[in-house]
Amino acid sequence: MRKVLQIVVVSLSVALLVTGCDFFRSLAGRPTSKDIASMREDIRRHRADSIAKADSIRLAAETVAAEESQEPEPAPAAKPGKKRFYVIMGAFSNKENANKCAERLKGLGYEPEFFGFTEGRTAVGIGGTDDESEAKAFMAEVRRQDFCPDGVWFLDRKSK
Repeated sequence: MRKVLQIVVVSLSVALLVTGCDFFRSLAGRPTSKDIASMREDIRRHRADSIAKADSIRLAAETVAAEESQEPEPAPAAKPGKKRFYVIMGAFSNKENANKCAERLKGLGYEPEFFGFTEGRTAVGIGGTDDESEAKAFMAEVRRQDFCPDGVWFLDRKSK
C-alpha cells in the first residue's frame, strides 16, 4: 500500500512539473494562463475604448455648448481663488458623487474645486494655476499616481 501511495505522489509530481498548473486548472474548470491573459487584454481594450468615448462625449458637449452661445461673451472675470488651468478628475451628474470625489482628493492632500459643466454636471478639478506648462506638468504627475482615474483631462477656463 505504501509503495502505491509513493507511486501516485511521484506521478502527480511529475505530471505537475511536465504539464504545469494549466493542466490542473483545466481539469478543475478554472481559467488557464492563456484565458487570463486574454481577459486582461479585453479589459485593457475596453478601458481604452471607454476613455476614447468619454473624450468624444466631452468634445461633443463642448461643441454643442459653443454653438448654443451665438454671440461671443466676454471672458468672465476670474473669481477670487479661481485659476485659469485645472486638472479635472471627473465630471458627475450626481452632486453626491462629486462630493465623494472631492473628499477623497482632500484626504490625499489636494484642494479640489467644483465647476458647473454642461448638462448639469459638476466637474471636480485640482491643481489650479495660471501657468499652462505648470498645469500640464502637474497633470502628467497626477496621471502617474495610483489613485488617478483614466479619464482625467485638462481644463482651460478661458477657452471656449
